[in-house]
Formats: sequence, C-alpha cells, structure tokens
Amino acid sequence: MVIETGNKYDVIILGTGMAGTIVGAILARQGVSVLLIDAKVHPRFAVGESTIPHTSLLLSLLAERYGVPDIEHIAFPDRIARYVCSSCGIKRSFGFAYHRPGQVYDPREGLQFGTSSKDENHLFRQDIDAYLLYVAVHYGAAVRQNTKVTEIAIDQQGVTLQTAVGEAFHAQYLVDGTGYESQLAQRYNLREKPTSLKHHSRTLFTHMIDVKPFQEGDNPLSLSWHQSTLHHVFERGWFWVIPFNNQPLSTNPLISVGLTIDPRRYPKPDMPPEREFQQFLDCFPSVAEQLKEAKTVRPWVSTGRLQYSSTRCTGYRFCLMSHAAGAVDPLFSRGLINTSELILALLDPLLAALQDGDFADERFRHLECRQRRVLAYNDRLVNCAFTSWADFDLWNAWLRVWALGTILTEYRLMNALADYTTTRDPACLQGEANNPVFSEFEDPDYAVFFNRAAALMESFEAGWERSPDQARAGETAEQIFALTGEYEFPVPLRREAMRRAGWLAEDKDISDRNIEAARRGYRWALTNPTSRDLFGNVHAFYRWRSQEPDPHLGV
Repeated sequence: MVIETGNKYDVIILGTGMAGTIVGAILARQGVSVLLIDAKVHPRFAVGESTIPHTSLLLSLLAERYGVPDIEHIAFPDRIARYVCSSCGIKRSFGFAYHRPGQVYDPREGLQFGTSSKDENHLFRQDIDAYLLYVAVHYGAAVRQNTKVTEIAIDQQGVTLQTAVGEAFHAQYLVDGTGYESQLAQRYNLREKPTSLKHHSRTLFTHMIDVKPFQEGDNPLSLSWHQSTLHHVFERGWFWVIPFNNQPLSTNPLISVGLTIDPRRYPKPDMPPEREFQQFLDCFPSVAEQLKEAKTVRPWVSTGRLQYSSTRCTGYRFCLMSHAAGAVDPLFSRGLINTSELILALLDPLLAALQDGDFADERFRHLECRQRRVLAYNDRLVNCAFTSWADFDLWNAWLRVWALGTILTEYRLMNALADYTTTRDPACLQGEANNPVFSEFEDPDYAVFFNRAAALMESFEAGWERSPDQARAGETAEQIFALTGEYEFPVPLRREAMRRAGWLAEDKDISDRNIEAARRGYRWALTNPTSRDLFGNVHAFYRWRSQEPDPHLGV
C-alpha cells in the first residue's frame, strides 16, 4: 500500500463530539492548524444531554477567554433556538422522585434542586455536536469524517496517523476526544485494569415519543417535573426522563428515557433491553403510568458496566480528554462539566507548547491531577447516592452534600466570569480552594465537609450490606445534617456576576436587601431537612424584579 507523506497540521483531534469540536474551534480561532478526524459522520446519536449552571458557566468562560462567542450560544436555551437549532429542551431543575417497589409514588418524597432564574438545557446532542463541528470548520479547522485511523505513532519528531485507505497525517500534538474505545488508550495500553473506581452501574436507554408529563397538576413543588431533568430513584437504581419538547421554541417531539442500575444487585439478564426495562416498570407503578403510552423511536442500547479509568491521561505529545480517559455515571450531569474543565486546563499549556516547540510531560502534568480529582469525586459522589437510596431521609441528606458543593461553586464561577470580562486578567480564573475535592472554585471548607460526609455514608454502606437497619439510615442522615452546621458556607452572590452570567435581566436590578435575603434563604434550603423545594428560585427571581419580599426564601 502506498502511504501519503503530506497532510501536516499543528494539532490532530480524534473525535468530533463536544470535546473535540470545542478544542478544535478554539485552537483554529487562535491561528493553529487543526485537523479533526472521526470514524463516523454527523448528525449522529450521542449521550450527555443535560447541563447545569456549572456547565454553562464553563462554556461562557471558554467563549470569553478565547474569543469564540459561538460556544456560548449553547449555554442559553433562547440562543440555541436562535442560532443553533430548534430541537433542544429547557431544564429548570434537577427533579428527584423517590420510589419503593410495588408502591405508588408519595409526593412528600420528591425533591427539586432549581437552576435559579436562568434556564438550563436538555441538549439534543446530534444537532449540538453537528453545530459545534460547523463552528470549528468556520474558524479554519479541517475535517475528515468517515475516516478510520488504523495506526498511531508518536516520537520526538511528532505524531503520525495512518488511515484505512493509506493516507498519513502528521502533527505536533494529538488530542483524543473520543470515548471508551479510544484508540490512543488502546495503542499505549492506558486503561486501568481493573478500574479502581468503586461505583458499579450499567444502563439501558433510548429516545421515545408520547411520554406523559409526570404528576402534572398534582405536584406540590414549585416547578413542573416536565421542565426538569427527572430522576425516578429507587434502591440501587434510577430512571431518567429528559424532555426535548418542553418549551415553546422546540420543534422536537422526542424525550430521552433510560435506566441505570447496579449490576451487582441487578445482574444483566439474557433478554432484549426493552423487555428488561418493562420488568422494572412493572415494579414501579407511578413510573409505568408516566410511560404507558410511550413509543420508542430508535433501537435500545444496553451496556455493561459503565465505569472505566486510565493509568494516565497525558503523555509526550498527547492528551486523552475526559471521556477518553474515564467515566463514572450520568447521575448529577457531571460529564460535560468534566469535559469543559479539562478543555480549560489544556488550552493555555498547549498553545504555549506549540509556540516554543516544547511538549515536555511536565507542561501537562496538571491535567493528570485534575482528571484524577474530578473522576474520584464523581465516583464517590455517585456511589454514596446509590447507597443513600436505601432510605428517603438518607437520600434527602446526601442530596444536600452535593448541592452545597454545586451551588457555591457556581456562584464563585459567576464572580470569576464577571471579573475576567471586566479586567481580562487570567488571574481572575484562579479559584480560592487550596485543596479542592472537585473544583478550585468550590467553598474552601467543602473538601473537608464532603470527605467527612462521604465517610459517614461509606460506614453506613458497609453496615447495610452486612445487615440492613433502617434506624441506622435515620441516624446517618441526622449526622450529615448536623455536619452542615459546622461550616459557614457563605453564599457569594453579586449582582454584576448574576447579570454577566445571564441570571438577571440587563434592564433590571435587585437591592442589597434582596441579595442578603437570598443568601440566607439558600443556606436555609440547603441545610434544612424539611425543605423539599431547593431553590425554586423562579419565585425569588420575579420577586427581586418587583422588589417584593419573598416568603420562599425562608427569611
């Protein structure tokens, strides 16, 4: 076979999902010659559909930092509809409905964690991914779709890829933005076998139409379940329902539906996934009621264990992005957060290396630390959540552990974005936490608090496996709530940060009195076991606009 010797680029990126296309667009915008290679063709099905403010703020930071405003369009539902596509839904909360086998759902056992006044997104990934590919091409990236790479070689001179049709492509650096089947991980035997991740789950999923809204008209919480990322949780498992049809700007009738379960409790049977899914529906009558008229529109996917990890994610002249390096579970929608954080950590060192030709491992070693940190946090966070579903009170407590880290990190990121927009000083993008558990922008006390709370959950888990004891579940929940009172956890709300992040209309203002009330209300909602409606802040937002006191703030 004759091998071509041309086709030279600064950076080659494997995969044209969100990670690869965002990196490609930003690098091309900076004048870097980029080639994106993918074995498949857009548009195509992809998972990772739900965002939270942490995700959107990181996308805004990337857009602002590197002058690619097109990336920020996918952080806002109205901008998606205007500039991208009409196939995405909105997300106004994380919704969690707790279920017991054979019993009808009790509305007193529902929890909602609102996304505050800014709506988040249910991304119809095939359209979002295709849009981001077009953005990368617009800024100058070259693309080879339907191109299978058969050989990868990396040495002191650079990177060489060979394709199935005999072409060769050369670059100074290789970014792997694929996933579990990463050729780079296979080529250098980077998979950790067995994985050190503790959590165990597998999943089955599809897209459906004619899915009824859950508990519509009979929901005591402030936000519609239909405008939530809805999680039906039960012991060692959960269903998801993610609507793309839940806002007037959408023309997409589809809803993403799936089931994630612990294979140690629920071993994978020898039957079609749709039949297994129906068996779980038969156990939970309220979920079955929601889906009784639903129809599938694409083949079911059924996986083995989802968790995998790598011994390293960087090496000489290469980097594995988030999902090429490892994954835990879709619970809490952290996949796109981890992807965005790795992109932010990679870009400046890579641009500097391309400038001076020095690709030493030390230059990229911080990526190893960040990847291990976010993966370990997600592993522990999700494993404890699965454990907590043994008892509603315990789940009620563990949700606050996640929420405390999430909401405070979001506000600190909002402040960083506002400060950087004003000063253009990269120092604004350095967080305060010295020993963070998942983000430099988290509350400085959160790592200690999280580790203590997780230790309580893991102690409960060990005892529960030996001998289930409902009394211990209640005691552990009380201990976790008591922990929240030992830390200050100040809420860093700033009006200018809220405005830059899109959480406050440009022509509106809020008073210091309202901000202080919100701060106290947030803390009350996070740390009080009786609060089920965590930040149904659509209430707070509209009352801020009209300058009225808000009884929902708990002050």
